[in-house]
Amino acid sequence: MLAFEGEIWVRSDLIIPWGILLVDQGKIVAVGEDVKVPSGVKVRKFTNGEKILPGFVEPHCHLGLYEEITGNENLNIKDKLISEEFIAWEQINFNNIGLFESALTGGVTTAGILPGSANLVGGIGSVVKTVGSNEILVNKSCLKVALGENVTKAHNLDRESLKKVLIGYFTDNIDRVRCMAVRVHCHCSDDIRLALEIKNMFDLNMILEHLTEGHVILEEISKSGVKAVTGPFFVGRPKLEMANLDRGLTTKLVDSGVETSFMTDYPSNPPEMLKIALLEVIKNGVQKMRAFDMITLGSARMLGVADRVGSLEVGKDGDIVIHSHSPFLYKDRILEVYEKGVRITWPNIF
Repeated sequence: MLAFEGEIWVRSDLIIPWGILLVDQGKIVAVGEDVKVPSGVKVRKFTNGEKILPGFVEPHCHLGLYEEITGNENLNIKDKLISEEFIAWEQINFNNIGLFESALTGGVTTAGILPGSANLVGGIGSVVKTVGSNEILVNKSCLKVALGENVTKAHNLDRESLKKVLIGYFTDNIDRVRCMAVRVHCHCSDDIRLALEIKNMFDLNMILEHLTEGHVILEEISKSGVKAVTGPFFVGRPKLEMANLDRGLTTKLVDSGVETSFMTDYPSNPPEMLKIALLEVIKNGVQKMRAFDMITLGSARMLGVADRVGSLEVGKDGDIVIHSHSPFLYKDRILEVYEKGVRITWPNIF
């Protein structure tokens, strides 16, 4: 059994200024101000302003598919327009240092790992623990679809041609894919509208990824019932479809009632940058605790794993991250990371 004592951020609406959290056999068994620590159990006390937080939940990245140092990548099945047979967890290198970087520097203990965006249907995304057990929480969590320049240029097809292929694909496979979220890479408003049209046509559970020009058609997005994952934030405008970038998009989506999270899209941003993206979202208008929820319990709900991760509630996994300060301060550092109650350290890979 493990015991932690200090300021505990159970979830965005429950911070215990001074309490105790107990983990036994990988699960949180007690948390509160009046928890009694069993005899013989050593208590990790944090008395210098440290915060005891749940591990962050990264909703969209390519960790382990793209590898730090070597630059090796396994994001797509090359030269295929439809590659549903690509399943993310089967291709992940769990020993790559990028996964450790995301956890030990960024505080991310769970990640939604998606195929790349060079194919119209890129494959199946998975939800995994980034370090420690490398447990696969959901092996087939979503179907990745990509619209826009990545696909039109790679396959020399226009938007109308892609639309016809997509309609044919969903017509033939709808019973099989309806059990998953359909996550659509889209930047410009025309591609967002195409995604919404396909959603309505087949009654899909859809999450829009990036949606750079979402601010242009906020009302349409809000009425559609889709969810959204914005970012990555620390890029410029590398493609024409991103010309109308609005740094306040996340705030506008939230204010419009759209269930929203945000991503690093690693390797577009370094693996540890989700905690810095948190500050960017707040800087651009999202209330602090709302932003914190987006990459904890909010992302966990979006990925279908809120029963396991995203908060420090009894019965959930003991995925605990000790922060030196509030995560809302740039000087905050990750001090310790635990996955299911096991402390994670840097691997000796060099």
